[in-house]
This record gives sequence, C-alpha cells and structure tokens, in this order.
Amino acid sequence: MLESIITVAILSIVAIPPIWYFHKTQQRKRRSEEKLRETKETGRMEPVSLHPYIDPNICIGTAACVPACPEGDILGIIEGRGQLVEPANCIGHGECYRACPVDAITLVFGTEQRGVDIPHLQEDFETNIDGIHIVGELGGMGLIRNAVTQGREVIEYLAPRLNEQNGAPWDVNDVVIVGAGPTGLAAAAQAIDMGLSYTLLDQNEVGGTILSYPRQKVVMTQPMEIPIYGESDFREITKEELLDLWYDVIDKTDMEVQTKQKVEDVRRVNGHFRVITQRDQFQGKKVILAIGRRGTPRKLGV
Repeated sequence: MLESIITVAILSIVAIPPIWYFHKTQQRKRRSEEKLRETKETGRMEPVSLHPYIDPNICIGTAACVPACPEGDILGIIEGRGQLVEPANCIGHGECYRACPVDAITLVFGTEQRGVDIPHLQEDFETNIDGIHIVGELGGMGLIRNAVTQGREVIEYLAPRLNEQNGAPWDVNDVVIVGAGPTGLAAAAQAIDMGLSYTLLDQNEVGGTILSYPRQKVVMTQPMEIPIYGESDFREITKEELLDLWYDVIDKTDMEVQTKQKVEDVRRVNGHFRVITQRDQFQGKKVILAIGRRGTPRKLGV
C-alpha cells in the first residue's frame, strides 16, 4: 500500500512540469490568436518599416523572440511557430532577430501585399549615379545602430577620393548630406573627424523619422559608436532621450545643421553637385542621401 502511494506521489510530481508547460503553452497560444484576430479586424496587418520574417520551416517555437521585443506583444507563438501578431506596431528593433537560437528570423522591408523597392547600391553605398550615395533606411538599413555605422562608413569610403579631387571652387564642400537623422548626423560627425567640409540639411528638424514616433516610445536597445562623441551605451532609450543624445552630439562636435531646408533638386554642374532647396543652394563634390523612407509623402489632393 505504501509503495503504491509513493509511486502515485512520484508520478504526480513528475507529471506536474509537463502539465504546467502544456497549460502555459496553450494560454500563450490563445493570447496570441486573440491578438492576431484583433489586429486583422482593425486592419493593422502591414508593418510600416523594417520587420521580422519568421521562416516556419526553421522556427522551432522556443518563444525566445517574444519577450525579446521591447515593444510588447508584437510577436506570438501560434501552432508552435513564431508569428507577427501586431505588425503595424513593429518598428524594427531587431532584438527578436538576435534572440532566435536557430536563425529563423530575417529582417525585411515590405510584404507580399505591399512591396518595397530598395535601391541597388555598390559596397561604398554609391548609386548608379556617380557621386550620389544612399545610406540608412532608404538603402534598406533600418536599425539605428547599423544606420549610424553606415553614416560613418560612407565618409570613410569617400575621404580618399575627396582628397584626390582638387581644384574645386571655394564654395564647393566635400559632401552635402541630406537628412539629419541618425545616419546623416553620424556622417557629418565623421566628416568633422576626418577634416572634410560638409553641409548637413534636413527638411524639418534634427531627428529624422524618430520625430514621428509617439512620446516615450522605446526606439533602440543596442549601444552604438558615434564619431568623435564616443560610444552610447544605452540598452534601452526613449524617443526623447535619443533626441537629447543627438543634440548633445551636435553641441560637442560643433556640428552645423541647416534645418527647414527641403531639397527639391540635385544637379551636376561642372563636375560637382548643386543641391537646390526651397530657400537656398548648396554645392558639394559628393551627395549623401540619408533621408529615410518616410520623406514627404505624395498627396492625392482630395
């Protein structure tokens, strides 16, 4: 009798973890399915920018990606596989990508319903037009830390060539950088660090796409190396804190930013470029477009 009681007790103890795990899994599945249903009903299935694609053939359902996202219930586990359950609120942190133990996640732009064209660029970010370079989100790099890295790298690529280009008029800068978001600011800081002349323009204010985010929104979670300024070791940062960081960078690097300068045309003139805004004209040997993907939407006029 005692042996039977002991056996039952042992079996009960052994059975508790699987039962608990099954209960939690089903609970998590129901929550994810409910969130996905609400998202579909409200028409919020299209992500606005960089977002994860989860390959169902590789995903093993560890759910490591779900708590990794600092935005909350963006990802869920349904039928044992990871899935975007609230795509419209995803802003491309990329933490899910780093958390996946089996590399089932890739970061992409666009969807089957809404394709996104990404320009073809050379390794130095140059477009098919000699002298015009694209960096940051417009070129397919939406993560802030990596976009900052691109801003630094494009100047490093250009510096040797610019030093070879002598004889330009005094009012022609080495580079004209369009866009004072994270990428453009990093490019300008690197230009200062390398002794290059530059003009940094933005159609609005400093911050770029970040300005459109809601108040107190967490916009990045990884440290980044900013030229001259040094490493920013934030693991979690809000919109307001990040904007304060950029203004601190501008102050400590003595960076000049021309705001409210909406670029309307870029022309090649006598071997260099003339960048024409609503208010002025600027000249540069090279042009760097760091304008993001939002830019100025075309309106229907209705």
